[in-house]
Amino acid sequence: MKLNRIIVLTAALTLAAGMAEAAHLWEDPNAWTTGIFVYDTGPAQKFTCGELSLDLFGSFTGTEQKIEDLFETNIRHGFWGGGVGLNYFITREIGVGVDANMPANNGPLVDEVLGSLILRLPIESIGLAPYVFGGGGRGIDPQWEWIGHVGVGLEFRFNPIVGVFTDARYLWLDHSPDKVLLRAGLRLVF
Repeated sequence: MKLNRIIVLTAALTLAAGMAEAAHLWEDPNAWTTGIFVYDTGPAQKFTCGELSLDLFGSFTGTEQKIEDLFETNIRHGFWGGGVGLNYFITREIGVGVDANMPANNGPLVDEVLGSLILRLPIESIGLAPYVFGGGGRGIDPQWEWIGHVGVGLEFRFNPIVGVFTDARYLWLDHSPDKVLLRAGLRLVF
C-alpha cells in the first residue's frame, strides 16, 4: 500500500512539473525552437581559431623568366585551370595550408602541390581578411622538382562558414622557369 502512494505521489509531481513547463511555453510559444538550426560561433566572429576550411578555386598559371618580369605577364600566354586546397588556422591570425593546382595544359592532372604558412589580419566589422603566405612544395609538370613560393591574398566572408578569396603568388622552381599563380574561388569553413 505504501508503494502505491509513492508511485501516485511521484506521478502527480511529474504531471505538475510538466504543466508548469507547458504554461511557460504557452506564454512564449517560440521559446522551444530558438536554439534549433543555429550556427553559434559566440559573439558573431567570422574568423576563428581552430578553423578548418576547404578551398575550391579557378587558377591561371603563367611562365616567368625572372621576378622583374612579373608585371609583364600576359593572360594569353598561360594556362587556365582549377584546384583544391585545405587550410587550418591554429589561431585567428596564423594558419597552415596545402593546395594542388590543376591547369589545363595537356599534361598530368596536377602540376604542383604546395604547402604554406598563412598570416592573416581579420577585420571582423566588414568580414574581410588580407593575408600573406609562403612555403614550398613539389612540382610534377613539366618535371619533378622542388618549388618555393610567396604571395598575397584577400578573403571576404559572407558568414562564419562561407567566403570567397583571391590571391597571387610567385613560384621559384628548381629546374624550370619561374611561374606566377593566380587563384580565385570559394572557401567553405568546417
